[in-house]
Amino acid sequence: MKALALNLIVAVVWLLLQAEASGLQFLLGYLLGFGLIALFPDPLRGRDYVRRSLAAFVFALIFLREFLMSSLQVVRQVLFTPVRQLRPRIFRYPTGGLSSIEALLLSHVISLTPGTTTIDISDDRGEFILHVMNGDPDAVRRSIDQTLKKGILAFTR
Repeated sequence: MKALALNLIVAVVWLLLQAEASGLQFLLGYLLGFGLIALFPDPLRGRDYVRRSLAAFVFALIFLREFLMSSLQVVRQVLFTPVRQLRPRIFRYPTGGLSSIEALLLSHVISLTPGTTTIDISDDRGEFILHVMNGDPDAVRRSIDQTLKKGILAFTR
């Protein structure tokens, strides 16, 4: 947490040193501070901060890719798949071992990707009830585990 505070302080100082304050200048200051923390992680105690920040950035890219790919898949199914060939499914997805925040974040990113929706979360947060527009539940589980869940765990742990 100290590394984040230091990064924000560097960004604000950078912003104050500029002739004209803007969001771009703040972003440049933030990146400058992040670069300093990445260059000197041990003295600034920022090794975990750098790792988690980079993992969060990679997760954002993974989520964007999944969002775009699932959007294209849904468009293809809606436009070119006859209704009688669609096989919507409701199934359980185990979430054992996830913290409350991780489970909440996973349920939201699942619902944000088109074609799949989190319908319910069990009381013990041990599983989600998911709806998939068309697809094999086992393939959907594997896909979630390998992309979204793995990406979330990379920056939360």
